[in-house]
Amino acid sequence: MDGKHRLLLLVVVCTAFQLFAIRNAFATEPATIFNTKCSSCHTFGKGIRVGPDLKGVTDRHPRPWLIAWIKSSDTQIRRGDPAAVSLFRQFRQQRMPDHDLSDTEIGALLDYLKAGGPSNDEDRRLRLAAEATPDDVRLGRRLFVGDTKLASGSMACVFCHTVSIEPVRGGTIGPNLSEVYARYWDWALDQRLKRPCLTSGSGPSADRVVNAESFALRAFLRAASSSELARASGK
Repeated sequence: MDGKHRLLLLVVVCTAFQLFAIRNAFATEPATIFNTKCSSCHTFGKGIRVGPDLKGVTDRHPRPWLIAWIKSSDTQIRRGDPAAVSLFRQFRQQRMPDHDLSDTEIGALLDYLKAGGPSNDEDRRLRLAAEATPDDVRLGRRLFVGDTKLASGSMACVFCHTVSIEPVRGGTIGPNLSEVYARYWDWALDQRLKRPCLTSGSGPSADRVVNAESFALRAFLRAASSSELARASGK
């Protein structure tokens, strides 16, 4: 085998190893374990599903017991463990399947649950303006025109911008935002809303709006874009 072929083989082997490592790390990441092995039967803070709600489970049971239970609930039940037998009876004698997870993986999962991981993941998910209620849109309007102050202390959008559904209010320093939602949609618009304005009273690295304010403003701007679209189509 000449040098070129040896080099090519080395690159292929290294690439395969890296892909395997990435897949393996992703598979053992605690959020992935929860979503693939737990969430079909358990919720986190949303009540009983097939099995118990896992919020607070690390406070209800000792860690060694939880590790043993997750590995093999059947073994714990057959041993006559009081907590295991009680759960078995409480949930109509439905056995939780055994899980081929290492102590390290289960430990990471328990740490994730103790830290409120599933709830935190939901909080980090960008809420889409299409999910907004009329109350959300009204809050967005109040934030836009300054009737409700932004938590950062920044000036309201209306000092520099206008929208078609607020024809008598708005500055002219910045562009009209009537169609901004239709141009950028949620993710990009969220990023733009969070950028500090030049006249912001907050620090240069601080977000101009918090997540809830971004959601309400995007809901309002989506309503403005919808109104502008309806106007253009003659509806």
